[in-house]
Amino acid sequence: MSDKHNKKKVLITGTNHGLGLSLTKLFLEHNYIVFAGTYKLAEDSQINSIKDNENLFIFDLDVTDIKTIDKAEEFVKSKTDTLDILINNAGILCPDSYVRNSLTIFDKLDVDAMKEVYDVNALGALRVANAFSSLLIKGDEKLLINISSEAGSIGDCTVSDWHGYRMSKSAMNMAGALIQNDYVKHGGRVWQIHPGWMQTYMHGRHSPEANHSSDFSAEHLYKLILNADAQKKDELAFMDILGQPLPW
Repeated sequence: MSDKHNKKKVLITGTNHGLGLSLTKLFLEHNYIVFAGTYKLAEDSQINSIKDNENLFIFDLDVTDIKTIDKAEEFVKSKTDTLDILINNAGILCPDSYVRNSLTIFDKLDVDAMKEVYDVNALGALRVANAFSSLLIKGDEKLLINISSEAGSIGDCTVSDWHGYRMSKSAMNMAGALIQNDYVKHGGRVWQIHPGWMQTYMHGRHSPEANHSSDFSAEHLYKLILNADAQKKDELAFMDILGQPLPW
């Protein structure tokens, strides 16, 4: 068996830019085989800057479109019969969640826009997990990571805005809990990770005032993976990138 077959394998969604791109670069640096799901493979996608790497497989992946998910599943299964890590990173905000646009229940809310956010953030993660869990459970790590948010915490909610985004991440957390109840039977685990406020384009513009870069979040997430406690595989985790638990 070649060295390439012995390498660990990770599948990451939302790799056009931001955290997904940072994670792709980091796993490649650590000699993983990386399957990078990229939304609408455009010429200006930042992932094109690293496409010439024999350990990198880039493919189109719209997490709201079951046809592209089916094609992605077929493509990945043509390259490997196992995955070690699956990272559901693809996610969006809606206009009510942009910086300085805090709408409450007394304002006119765009529920249709919220449906799109729910479709990407919650159902999108579920669709991807549904397509690739059979490969993941055959791997060594058996680790599903959903990039969630502290914004989805019900126990820590003290605000009254960002309805679409917060509700979508709460739903994503429930999806993680449901999946974990299946994974635990196969030695797998699910992590819901809050990556922190990053200097990306999630708010409809670049956010240089954010706490840290996507590279920072990627590096700390990788450290969490390296230091995962094998004795706690049956415990569903909701935590930040420093490993601190968050209230559900």
